[in-house]
Amino acid sequence: MATLADLEQAIDTLMGHALGYQYYQLNRRVEEKAYEAYVFGLCLRAADELGATPVLLGRTSQPVPFIFRGGPGQIYSASKNYGFAGFSLRGELFEIHAGVEFKGTSGMTHELDVCIMRHEEARKCRMQPDDPEPASLVAAWECKFYSGNLDKVLGRAFVGLLDDMGYAVRETGMCSNSGHPGLRKYFRPQRRPYPYFELSPLQPSNEGIFVNRLKSELKKLTCD
Repeated sequence: MATLADLEQAIDTLMGHALGYQYYQLNRRVEEKAYEAYVFGLCLRAADELGATPVLLGRTSQPVPFIFRGGPGQIYSASKNYGFAGFSLRGELFEIHAGVEFKGTSGMTHELDVCIMRHEEARKCRMQPDDPEPASLVAAWECKFYSGNLDKVLGRAFVGLLDDMGYAVRETGMCSNSGHPGLRKYFRPQRRPYPYFELSPLQPSNEGIFVNRLKSELKKLTCD
């Protein structure tokens, strides 16, 4: 099983910082939060492989270090200069976030561990403090780092969250270093999250599946 050190080494590479951990900060330096940062980094890799060259940004300035939230937070939070990434693909602007809350169709807010959303909605919510609407979402992932098998309740909870988002999201998935055979079957029906199980720095082929699926969806989204 991947360790915290494995995850941090992968984040160092994916964030493009040869000097490592000093260039980013996990508000909670635990495997769970490092895993979210790792999946965030895989999104950077996908954008980069598409030639989009993502840029690391902050609410007020370029963050040094780049700060990952330690728990659910608002996109407009000014308590720290939390980091996100921006990229442009075929003239369309997007942002990658970790740990941001969105407003569901019910009015309830939900945290998305890692997501990609449209830049304009993100900018608006930072300027006029509000939680983003689900229509701005492009991709969303639940991230779970477990020492044993996943709990099947987690899958049902994530499907319920996506239902409150109106299923407008193009790409969704449950990312975990672990797995669950029942959950894999549960996710098979159309429009349910993709099971990115056994996804870790120790499984390069599974990293490739994540990156290639995201690249495919981003290309479809921005095609002429």
